[in-house]
Amino acid sequence: MKIILQTEEYKETALRIAKATWGSIKVAAHHELFELNELPCFLAIDGNEVRGYCYYRIAGDECEIMAIESIIPNKGTGSLLVNAVLNKAIEENCKRLYVNTSNDNTHALRFYQRRGFNMCMVRWDEFDYLRTIKPSIPTIGDDGIPLQHEIELEIIL
Repeated sequence: MKIILQTEEYKETALRIAKATWGSIKVAAHHELFELNELPCFLAIDGNEVRGYCYYRIAGDECEIMAIESIIPNKGTGSLLVNAVLNKAIEENCKRLYVNTSNDNTHALRFYQRRGFNMCMVRWDEFDYLRTIKPSIPTIGDDGIPLQHEIELEIIL
């Protein structure tokens, strides 16, 4: 498997996969709405197949992971993608790499903490606001947990 910066050849495939998973190519985080098709992306490619993606953005001296997915979990794809973004953040002289997830996403919380991210902020009841800009966000998340709070995790570079 190789990690590449997204090319035109794979752009529509990555967006189609993201839309199928998330229901939209719009990502809501920290009071903002982002369009994945406007963001850079690393892809995990196996042969000619997209096996994962990681959309990110760099703003000032910070790099944020916006959306990440491994098509086949537990094969190291997510770790490879996070490392690619981490290396890009270092290359761009960012001071931190961060990601936001929801309080119900215990899988993501474990994943990021095992890779050196630390919780740095909780935006209490953030999803009440995010549903006003992206109404498709459900009220109940993974494992029947109410989807309420946004948790930010970071690595200081």
